[in-house]
Amino acid sequence: AFVVFPSAIMNDDDFYDESFLRKLFLTGINTRDPKARRQALDVVSGVVETWKDGLSSDEDKEQAMGLLARHLPTIVRWKTACPFKDVRERCGEILRTLEGKPVKVPQLRHPSASAFIPETELVPIDTDDEVERDLFVEAYLVDNRVSNMVRLMGYHPRYLTSFLRFHIYLMHHDGPLPVHLRHYIAILAAARHRCTYLISLCEATFQAYGGDPIWLEDPLRAPKKIRALNHVNMKLAHQPWLVKPDDIRDLLHPGLDSWSLSELTHAIVILAHYHSLAGFALGCALNPEIDSREGHVVSSPRSSESSSPPATPPAVASSRSSQGGGISDGENQHSETFGFQSVMEQLKQIENNSLDDAMEPTAAELEKQFETETLASAELGDPQPTATGTSYISPRIAKYIEDPDFEHQDFARRGDFSGVSTFRIQDFSWEDQGYSLANRLFPDIGQFLDDKFKLIVNLTYRTFGKNEEVDTTMFRRAIWNYIHCIKGMFHDDYSYEEVNKMLHRDFKKYIRNVTCFPERTTIDDFNAFLSGLHYSEKVHVNLLVLEARLQSELLYALRA
Repeated sequence: AFVVFPSAIMNDDDFYDESFLRKLFLTGINTRDPKARRQALDVVSGVVETWKDGLSSDEDKEQAMGLLARHLPTIVRWKTACPFKDVRERCGEILRTLEGKPVKVPQLRHPSASAFIPETELVPIDTDDEVERDLFVEAYLVDNRVSNMVRLMGYHPRYLTSFLRFHIYLMHHDGPLPVHLRHYIAILAAARHRCTYLISLCEATFQAYGGDPIWLEDPLRAPKKIRALNHVNMKLAHQPWLVKPDDIRDLLHPGLDSWSLSELTHAIVILAHYHSLAGFALGCALNPEIDSREGHVVSSPRSSESSSPPATPPAVASSRSSQGGGISDGENQHSETFGFQSVMEQLKQIENNSLDDAMEPTAAELEKQFETETLASAELGDPQPTATGTSYISPRIAKYIEDPDFEHQDFARRGDFSGVSTFRIQDFSWEDQGYSLANRLFPDIGQFLDDKFKLIVNLTYRTFGKNEEVDTTMFRRAIWNYIHCIKGMFHDDYSYEEVNKMLHRDFKKYIRNVTCFPERTTIDDFNAFLSGLHYSEKVHVNLLVLEARLQSELLYALRA
């Protein structure tokens, strides 16, 4: 909720009060009312003026410098990434008042929301499109930011509308779990894929909603109840077929540290949501937010040189020479075109009804196709752990990960001893069982999820690169069912020969990597897959991967 700051009752001491400052910088300008924003910005300006004056006082200098260092990144974010023009302009004025002062002003470390997509190709924060602008405002009013993730999803306004409804309901609406706890669970989920981007966002929100910072410093000091989620967390993230009813019963077992069924359902949806979001964030190489520790560098306004050079994510650094290979709305400099042309030919044949009228495969043949596809997926091989070929995990992330060696294992190689059989969708599907069960355990969440699943599966612009009026239904279905195949889920009404027709080997490899090892995605991977696609279409592919993976994890958990 927006916090009103009556200037008449404020004094300089308020501007050094942590509680007051937290409210000001968290919710101060989160309102559609321009008058209320102007009042809040007047307070922000007064706060900065007070801190500036404190720089000349031996008594206040150290505290003033610390507060400026802590809160200036937020003002810089408002200046560059707020959907309200009045806020961007006023924050620019506030920052200019610091010129000539001994203050280190944060500078943008990364020029774009994505390390794989140029800023000029994204929907601008000051877009003239009313629908996109309203979505950016909605995201801003909830999270106090238009995140880089939302910027990329802005390519697809219909999807972003559905995503925000679900995300806001899951992470901010009234529910079984308090908001700070939801974001701590999200940290644990994102850490399974070493996703610093999401970890940083959730750490900030966790503290903003009153979370104990000790949990962030030492996760072993978090409540035992929360730490008990780690076992289910790692199984869902990497080998969801291992989630068993006993895992759920152990968490529900009566005791001081037990979960209620509604709490556990809420937590599991958060885990699955953030595992999938980590895949999207890493598959599209989202850059850190400017106000995160990794998102900016600091310099004196009197010097154009920053205190350290801009950091380059390892996955990007490994392929820096190929950064010119991106697609500017269809333009492409890569030589790899076979996969794109092959898919286009298949889509044309479908459009012209010229595919062979072969007999429909039998049930046994369909199952054999599925088994063959799972084996073929396993034979693609795993990507290197990092660009340098090491498996190093920074302490910043490692502290949140229990059993870091537990990772994806191909379903086809699980071994007979595992006792795990193929998940048959006809026996437990989202439409027939998952949707209603999710709604019963966590009211309305099933509806929000169902809306999102249906929207992304059916979302089409009838384009494929530069080609227009193309029916991509079979292509989208192949992506969805291939991800389910990777996760050991068999659709008995689907011919997996379509996967081989629609998905070239290099494209399969990209999808598999983003689904199972997103932290190892490189710019070469992103540029090379179907290199004739627009950037917006590549984001569309990553959204399909996100939702298909999310549904697969939820089905395994709900069945258990």
